[in-house]
Parts: sequence; C-alpha cells; structure tokens
Amino acid sequence: MRALYRQAGRGSRAAASPMAPACLWRYVAPMHGAGKRTRAPAHTRSGPPPCALFALISLVLTIGCGPDAAELRAADPRPNVLLVSLDTTRSDHLSVYGYERETSPHLMALASQGVRFDAAYAPSASTGPSHASLFTSLYPMTHRVIKNGRRLGDGFETLAEILRDSGYTTGGVVSSFVLSRRFGYDQGFEAFDDDFSRANVPSGTTLWEGREIEGKFWASADDTTRRAIEWLDDRRAAERPFFLFVHYFDPHEHHLLPSGYRPPFEPGPKEALKLNRQIFRYDTQISFMDREIGRLLTALAERGLDRDSLIVVAGDHGEGLMQHGHMFHGAQIYEEDVRVPLILRWPGELAGPRVLVGPMELMDLAPTLLELIGVTGGEDLRGRSLAKLLRGESKPEVERSIHLYRRHYAPRLDDEANREPGLTPGIEPKGEKFGLRVGHWKLIEGPDEGSLELYDLESDPGEHVDLAQREPERVETLRGMLAAWRSEHTHADLDVTGPSEEERARLEALGYGE
Repeated sequence: MRALYRQAGRGSRAAASPMAPACLWRYVAPMHGAGKRTRAPAHTRSGPPPCALFALISLVLTIGCGPDAAELRAADPRPNVLLVSLDTTRSDHLSVYGYERETSPHLMALASQGVRFDAAYAPSASTGPSHASLFTSLYPMTHRVIKNGRRLGDGFETLAEILRDSGYTTGGVVSSFVLSRRFGYDQGFEAFDDDFSRANVPSGTTLWEGREIEGKFWASADDTTRRAIEWLDDRRAAERPFFLFVHYFDPHEHHLLPSGYRPPFEPGPKEALKLNRQIFRYDTQISFMDREIGRLLTALAERGLDRDSLIVVAGDHGEGLMQHGHMFHGAQIYEEDVRVPLILRWPGELAGPRVLVGPMELMDLAPTLLELIGVTGGEDLRGRSLAKLLRGESKPEVERSIHLYRRHYAPRLDDEANREPGLTPGIEPKGEKFGLRVGHWKLIEGPDEGSLELYDLESDPGEHVDLAQREPERVETLRGMLAAWRSEHTHADLDVTGPSEEERARLEALGYGE
C-alpha cells in the first residue's frame, strides 16, 4: 500500500486528472536534495481524509491503464532537460569519438540516436571556470571565476535560474567539492545535492586551495547516479517539466580504480610502464562513469521520461596525459586539455545520428537549449544559439572563432616527475594564457610566460610543430583578433592576484597548481 500511496501522490501529478480530488495528499521533496519527505497539505495523523481514500481506490481500479507521463503533463508540454557534465574527460579517449578501447558504449548508443559535435571546446581547463561558463554563457574573464575555489557571483544569471523562473522544476547533483553550493553553483536549483557522505571513496582531510576539507572530497559515479535517480523519484511538482543537472567526477581521480569493477578491455602489454598504467586507469574510470550514465538513462526510460526529454552530455575539460609534458590539467590549453565531448539527443525533434564538424564553445549551450525548448530570457547570455544548426536549418561555421583562457598560479610539485623528455615545449606555466582557434589555425599566447605558439590543426592535430616563426603575418592577424576579444570580455574589476604566501605554500605541499 505504501508504494501505491507514493504513486498516487507523487508531486501532485495525479491532481492533473479531472478525476482526482483537489485534496489528494502528495509528497514534497525538501529544497536541498533528496531526503526526508513532508506532507502537504497537513491532515490528522489518524489516516488520510475520505477524498484521499477515494483517490486511492480510483487509482487501484485504473492501475495499468492510467495516463502516462506525457498525458499527465499535458498542461505544460515543454520537454524535460537532462544536462550531464563529464569532469576531466577527453573526447579522444571515448570510443564514441573513435578511441580504440571500448570506453563509452552507452554514450555511443546515445549518439546513435542524436547529434554529436566533433569539435566542442571548454573555455578553460579547470572545473570551476568551465562550469561557471556553462551556466552563465560568459567567459571566465567576465564571470570572474578564473580558478577553482572562487565563488560565482549572485549577480550573474544562470541557466537554472532562467528555467526555474519559466516554470521548470530544477535539480542539481554534483560530485566534487569544487562545485559545491559554497561557491555559488546552486544558483537557480530548487534542490541541490552536494552530499558525498555515502560514496565509496576515501575520507579524511584534504588540503585544497588553502583550505582543509573534512570528509569526502568527491563522489563516485555509482553514488552520483543513485542520487540523481532519487531526485527523479522525489522531485517536486512532477506535473511540471524538469531540468536536472548531473555532474560526474571519476576520470579526475584516475589514480583510484573503482572497487570491484573490471572494464570491457584488457591492459596492454606495456601497461607496466608508468604512463601506460596511468592511461589504463584513466580509461577505466571513463568506462565506469559511462556504465553509470547508462544506468541513469535506463532509469529515465523506465519512468517513461525519456520520450520527451532533451538529453545533453558535455565535458568540462580534458587531461594532459603527458602529450605536452603534463599529466593533469589546468596548466595548459592544448587540444587534450580543452577539446571535450558534446552529445545531444531529443527523440522526434533532433534527427540522428549526425556528426557536426564545425567547432563550437560550451558558452553556446545555454542559449541553444533555451531556443530549442522555447524558453525566453537570458538577455545577458553571450554565447550563440546553435538551435538552427541542430535542426538542420543552417550549416556549421568552419571558420568559427574559438576562445580559450587559463590562469595559473603555481606549478605542481610533481610536474618535473611527470615530464617526458621531448614533449614539453620548455614553457613553465605562469599567469594568464589565451588561445584562439580560427579555422584550422590555433594561436596560444602567454604574456606572463613570454610565449607565443601557432599550430596548424589540420596537418598537426597533436600541436607538436610550432609555426609561429614561419608565419609572422598570420600570427599578427590572430594576435589582433585575440587582443580585441580580451578587451571586450575582461571585466574591469577582475581580480587576478595570486594566493598569499601561506596559501601558496599549502597548495604546493598538496601539489595543486591552481
């Protein structure tokens, strides 16, 4: 009877039927994540009122032939939106992007029914700045989250706020302290779950960005999926369309293998080598994350929610893996650091499978989603809507300008140990760095480092042959375009000061470079 009672009252969806009494009980989820349920409206504790009993009897008589999710939400036919972000995930290490290991079969299945962007770019190689840009459609120099640990200001309008104000039920499930509510990433979410206490990950004291973080710093993908499914089941006002943001963190911690998990691929003959072993672990974490994304998508389908849901999967940045002398991320803006996966699926609305080859920026995602689902607002969004491109009404802009930003404070202590001779260009990360891609040309300029690099991504996709000295006119043209962009998007009161000496010492002791 308890399961039947929950079904009858979930989010007042049954109240949308003209047969349902107005006083039917319903469960209301708390404002911050799944947890205890409260009743509304309040009644006596002796049992439900007569009208609720009538509704339960009616439900029993009609069970198995009742209205589905689409019929119950006929008053607001706009689609649900599921936005999934993949932390530290390089597109070229996903089998859906052609990687030799089968790391992403569930993303492959998703892409087979939708649209995949071949060249999507994160604005930064750090989690905080990239997600702030994803939510606000602004560059890091504008929203001023130029490094992890800085708060996204309340004055910036987020995608979740726009959708909430337009009538969407909004929920967020994150998997890293970096995206916790204390840094403002909960803006616009009616429920925001940043509780990692039940995740099967190490617990203790973590030194991070000059802070001591007690407990668990991140959550594993299985815990993330569990919390996301709980939100789907307990969300408020289920008759309204929902916006659910789910963040997976696992590839970031690729030195830790998921307990008891075996990937669908075997270690190669040279996995005993340090670099190959690290890459195998990285791929394993991606595979584990993909499995849990598949579990989330299955849960969506089992609840009849996938037929009218726009699903978006996007990476926030990549990982160095020693291609340019660095194992991790945050220090550079080469392709392996900023080129990320992006897949969209919306049954009946976006024809697939298709692959769009023109480059795009993650800042385009918010205005694109709003136009696709017919929500107005977001006047301060600076990205471009790609809705017409996704609908097949326009062609990709192959000469589209892509802009990149990095702010670096201190080198990681383990950089020297992780350097591989012959790969590093001999540039020590320092201060601000800017990148610009136009067509197949990519310029990288580091004023604080005194560095200037030019690459032809068509002939040299790995960015190993610097052509800056051979192409002085092209360099000057691109530098002029980059300077104009910097002038337009740098906020006047942007604080670019580094950490204090004490904070720097603690960061170096931990090995963080941001």
